Amino acid sequence: MGRRILAGALLLGLSVPGAGAVAPDSEGRLLVLNKTDGTLLVLDVPSYQRLATIGVGAEPHEVVVTPDGRKAYTSNVRDRSLSVVDLKAYKVVKTIRSPMFDYPHGLGITADGRRLLLTSEGSHRLVLIDTARDVVLRTLTTNQQGSHMVTLLKGDRRAYVANRKSDTISEISVPDLKIVRNLKVGAGPEGIASTANGRWLLVALQGSDQLAILHNESREPVARVPTGATPVRVAVTPNSFTALVSNRASNDVTVIDLLERRVKATVRVGLSPGGIVSNAQGTRAYVCNNGSNSVSVISIAGGEVTETLPAGAGPDGVAFVPNPGPARQRGAPRVRRPVGEGS
Repeated sequence: MGRRILAGALLLGLSVPGAGAVAPDSEGRLLVLNKTDGTLLVLDVPSYQRLATIGVGAEPHEVVVTPDGRKAYTSNVRDRSLSVVDLKAYKVVKTIRSPMFDYPHGLGITADGRRLLLTSEGSHRLVLIDTARDVVLRTLTTNQQGSHMVTLLKGDRRAYVANRKSDTISEISVPDLKIVRNLKVGAGPEGIASTANGRWLLVALQGSDQLAILHNESREPVARVPTGATPVRVAVTPNSFTALVSNRASNDVTVIDLLERRVKATVRVGLSPGGIVSNAQGTRAYVCNNGSNSVSVISIAGGEVTETLPAGAGPDGVAFVPNPGPARQRGAPRVRRPVGEGS
């Protein structure tokens, strides 16, 4: 049975021998959050066999996984909650609620997995959660409009919140949650990510169709790279060399060389792409197509879609869970530095 036919049969709930079992050559698992269905779909990679479909809260938008791969958290906009998902039992084990949750959205987790950050866009807040007890520790008002997505810089001492209606990002100290400064970065910042090496902060600007690249120390933009129309999310390969930007209005993904700060490829995907993630080796990217209920599998080196996987209704948030001990990307240079490093 062909891989695409197999994946389609599994997602439709048809009986297929071996379904639910991780394949021998598995690299990990792909988590696809379907916001219209209110489900979390778990796929084996690269067989794309369905391992589970888990009901979460109403209208879930984002998903994040603890570094040990044991738990996932989904932000559920409509019922103002977080679902805590056991990734071994494949079930929701707790629902976190708080009066501070008003349009809970962006998620970030510390490298040790002990602290979770959540943006609450409606209340203009950043929320800190203890993942051992799954309870809210403290909150901070950003005093900005549209506090939508969040990322942590390497070392977990600084978090950055993209405020899409204020044209700013908020730099916040962690874990005490104090605003260090609010930085004007351009029109409509929404997607935000930091490179694994801690050198660069990346911000997708919807208003100007650009990716802003900020230096980790000065927090000043060192480059603005053109993207497609309405860039909404940004992901980075683990080696920190490549950024992947999903462009909602032009139905494509911009592949950007962060070393040379230029566009390498523009890849046509499905309708209204949103959440995007790289695999652990940095060889493939996965983007959720909200408007066509699918996930596009992109060869990063080839700059093309290699497969299209069926998803649930309204797929948006996405995460990759590597198996223990993922190998460093084969052939990745060790010393190559971005143009203008240290400037």
